[in-house]
Amino acid sequence: MKALIIGVGQCGTKIADLFALVDFDAVALNTSRGDLEYLKHIPQDRRILIGESITGGKGVNANPLLGREAMKRDLPMVMKKIGSIVGYDEVDIFFLTFGFGGGTGAGGTPVLAEALKEEYPDSLVVAIGALPLKEEGIRPTINAAITIDKLSKIADSIIAIDNNKLRDSGDDISRAYEKINYTIVERIASLLALVDVPGEQTLDASDLKFVLKAFGSFATVGYAKAEASKVKNLSRLILKSFESEGLYLDANIESALYGLVAIHGPSEVLRANDIFEALDYLTSKIRGKQIFRGFYPDPRERDVEVVTLLSGIYESKSIEEIVRIAKEYAKSFMEAKNEAEMKKRELLSGLPDFDDLYPSVSMEDSPGLAKILEDVDKDIPPVSKLRRVNE
Repeated sequence: MKALIIGVGQCGTKIADLFALVDFDAVALNTSRGDLEYLKHIPQDRRILIGESITGGKGVNANPLLGREAMKRDLPMVMKKIGSIVGYDEVDIFFLTFGFGGGTGAGGTPVLAEALKEEYPDSLVVAIGALPLKEEGIRPTINAAITIDKLSKIADSIIAIDNNKLRDSGDDISRAYEKINYTIVERIASLLALVDVPGEQTLDASDLKFVLKAFGSFATVGYAKAEASKVKNLSRLILKSFESEGLYLDANIESALYGLVAIHGPSEVLRANDIFEALDYLTSKIRGKQIFRGFYPDPRERDVEVVTLLSGIYESKSIEEIVRIAKEYAKSFMEAKNEAEMKKRELLSGLPDFDDLYPSVSMEDSPGLAKILEDVDKDIPPVSKLRRVNE
């Protein structure tokens, strides 16, 4: 199957750069020239600076209005570049990677998603976005909530990554971000690598597209891997892939409508009774009762790898918390704003205009004033003289 990764903004382009490292077609879009130059794996001709006329190539300082305007202004150029990469081949999925709390990603991604849906109606548009840390403050939270709302009306699925999981890591901040970005890429890449590959039961592109075409709801990708010699219970390993909270999202998997499970490993480990025991349990657990399956026995493998995808999820504590905080802040802010405007009106009401207090003055009524203005005008040298003086 054919997938194109499009990174938008600082966070999104870093993720897209890792996809390029593992040989995916990737494009980077950003309002910051410096961030584009920082990338290592996306070719230079696929790094596109947008909104230079309004940002000077220095970014939008987490302002989604500027991010949206930057994408709108250069959308024809962006779509032309995407078209040159796609060519005449049908793209199964566009993956848009971005940060929910930033400016370029939050503002620009919905604009691009809508354009892609219009230009490529048979392709899926799946958003992969990083949720902001709580410590980042209210502005990224507001950006995230509004962007979630916009993308839910456009994208086929939203894969949200909760960066608050960084707290669970003992790594330094740079390493922690790199680790979570790599995990995203590893899981998506592992899933796509098994699509349309011959197996005992094969997942094809239409299966994946069906699962991801989930009405703008949330999706999550789970992953589990172990040495084949250490797998005592394959059923438990499969279930573990669903318990890993997918791409770092605290979601209720029981609310999912669709599921997909791909299992890859040595033939002797892929025992039918273990596999069907786990899949039957998962089918009964999710709301939609539909799980697509792919089994890939390979005698050359020493590890067992399980990749799972759940979509149509509408219950997530991570998302609900962001939306709740955003709504409370918006309500409080609007109340404060309305109160300030009301107090201003009360304070200034009843004041007269200048015309009410002073008699009107005209040149006819005040010939002396006209003479003064005329004399002042004579004293001002012409512009040509001023220019010579300055030189």
